Amino acid sequence: MKLESVVIKRFRSIESSELTNCGGFNVLIGKNNSGKSSVLSAIHAFFNCLHNGEVLTLKPKIGREIDFFDKKTQVPIEISHTFSLTLAERDVLIRDIVTESPQMKNAVDGIDPSLRLFVTLVIMPPSSSFSYVKKLSLGGTGKVGTKHSDPERVILSIDETSALEIYSNFLYCHKLSKKIEELSSFDSEKLRGYLPRQIRERPPMEYLSSVLNFNTEVMSLIENRVGSKASFEEIENIISELISNFKEEFQAILNQPLKNKVGTFSGEDSSIPNYVKNLLQRIGEIKILYLTERRKEIGKEEADRLLSLKVKRGGNEILKNIQETVAALLGVHIDAFESSPSSPTSQASAEMDVDNFLVEVNGSGIKEALRLLLDVEFEHSDILLVEEPEIHLHPAIETSMMRYLKRISSDCQVFLTTHSTNFLDTAEMNNVYLVTKPNSTQIQQLDVGEAEAKIPQELGIRLSSLFMFDRLIFVEGQSDEDAIREWASVLGINLSQANVGFIHMGGARNFAHFATEATLEFLTKRQVKMWFLIDRDEKEDYEIIKMQKMLGNNAKIKVLKKREIENYLICSRAIKIFIAYKKKLISNLSQESPTESEINAEIHVCAEMLKQFAIDKRVAKIVCKPIYPDAKGIFKDFTNKETVVRIIDSIQKIIDQLELEKTNVETIYSNKSNEINAAWQSKKLDLVPGDILLDEVCKKYNVRFKKEKDTSRLASLMEKDEIDQEIKDIIQEIVV
Repeated sequence: MKLESVVIKRFRSIESSELTNCGGFNVLIGKNNSGKSSVLSAIHAFFNCLHNGEVLTLKPKIGREIDFFDKKTQVPIEISHTFSLTLAERDVLIRDIVTESPQMKNAVDGIDPSLRLFVTLVIMPPSSSFSYVKKLSLGGTGKVGTKHSDPERVILSIDETSALEIYSNFLYCHKLSKKIEELSSFDSEKLRGYLPRQIRERPPMEYLSSVLNFNTEVMSLIENRVGSKASFEEIENIISELISNFKEEFQAILNQPLKNKVGTFSGEDSSIPNYVKNLLQRIGEIKILYLTERRKEIGKEEADRLLSLKVKRGGNEILKNIQETVAALLGVHIDAFESSPSSPTSQASAEMDVDNFLVEVNGSGIKEALRLLLDVEFEHSDILLVEEPEIHLHPAIETSMMRYLKRISSDCQVFLTTHSTNFLDTAEMNNVYLVTKPNSTQIQQLDVGEAEAKIPQELGIRLSSLFMFDRLIFVEGQSDEDAIREWASVLGINLSQANVGFIHMGGARNFAHFATEATLEFLTKRQVKMWFLIDRDEKEDYEIIKMQKMLGNNAKIKVLKKREIENYLICSRAIKIFIAYKKKLISNLSQESPTESEINAEIHVCAEMLKQFAIDKRVAKIVCKPIYPDAKGIFKDFTNKETVVRIIDSIQKIIDQLELEKTNVETIYSNKSNEINAAWQSKKLDLVPGDILLDEVCKKYNVRFKKEKDTSRLASLMEKDEIDQEIKDIIQEIVV
């Protein structure tokens, strides 16, 4: 059987949601507390309730008040699983039905081999504390293009009234079983061997209740039958008689017809058919391994299991395979040995080595990875549920672990939750689900194929950026992201909590590539809010209008009023602390640290020095813009042999255009000089390149400002009132 879909109702944060089209490798992503773990818990609870192969289970693992959505226990929890059956499994089911109900042979012969098996489990509220199978049915071909699913063929249906009757019978049988178990533990010979002589000479009933673990009800049954002077032999006889009576009563209840009938494949029935029990038995045999976020630390138990392989037939081969798997994924060698006893009276125990060191002294990353690998290799489960397999793992091992889980998914169906972008970005994944919780947990299967088709690969946008964030900020480079993150932290704003992600464009020149219609359309469809944060540099107003027009209503563009993000870092107090930090870092304390006023003076001196550079940059932006040949015109006619002539004409046009531009250089230079001069006194710190200005100031004190490394450090040193209001407004708009 293969699990194809899961429907969960009224469980924890899930009011009603569905995990559809499950494959071999299924990845659930989403923010913390969105309900990812609840999905895995529901899958595990379903199989746990059916592990005994019965229609009803007493005291299931879930069912406390907090397990019910919004703690509303008036309506039970429902968990439905859909399975695809192999032809062999379908044939076994048909054979079982026909064996018990021969009159249904014609009906079962018409069952479509592609029908799915639907199983709905109900977990009752705490007052009753039991689970039962509400429905077993076949239906829905699942074929592509099918407009109408096949009619449902009910194998079993149990309403709440019938379930309560079955529960009452199960509860009574459970009590009888406990009594039989207690009474069967009575061993008079063994008991008499433990008792002192003076006690053994007294009538057994005088001391029996004090030395046995029988509950009060069982002891009363014995006392009422034998009296206070009974011998051990008489007590033994009565206990044997009680066991026999209880077993008969147990069997009578099991065979007792139900007053409230249940629905079956052959109609209403007063008992649960054997073909249902057999089917539930097969579902119960599906082996589940559930590794929660809080996993038991690896140690003696695993060492014992590894050591035991050395003495079992075929065990050395299994051990070798495990060792090779661990070595390939983690780059370490594991083995197990028998430790030397600490004293002559103590027993030897198993120890596990990792590269000749005890596993206990290894780091948490290796231990977490071994915990997962050994559990999987030992258990060989049919379904593996893993919460956050990347915990404590190095990024390289994360990738190896993901590939390992992907590989084993051909034999074992894997469901995992993750916050790791590596799990999403480094594998071919068809079954990725976004788990969100607006009011209750919702599950949405993501169309990874659509993303790969619509988002140009050369942009380098990671799949995790497209799917794991609700808000995306397109910035020119890493330093822009670093500054925004640090300023947000200073302002007490948590960008991670707001699910904000960043995409680096590699400069404003790539804006048009990232702002393609396909990219914006895909992200808008996903209801991702987008902002493009662009440095002002030497951009003209018409260029900004053109950018905004390209984005339309799909995203917002924020063009900084100052030249670039580093211009917002020009803060004398923060620069003073930064210089002191850099001097300490290189142990250069020979020169006394500057004062704030000295730094402020140097800022203005360096700005004046960069004035000409600011003018030149503006002029170069206009007169040095690239001119491209008319490639379409050159190659428009494949049959024309005068290609060389067309190329020469195209080059001449470029030369003519450059000659024209050359005549305008002086005018352009004069205009830009006037613009800078007019705004210089009030805005010079906004007009010069901020990163160069900061570096020039730092050089005065024998340290350097490196944009890529130092932007985040300097931004983190600023205080709330030193952050420009423009930046505050942008950050606030993003998180609201």
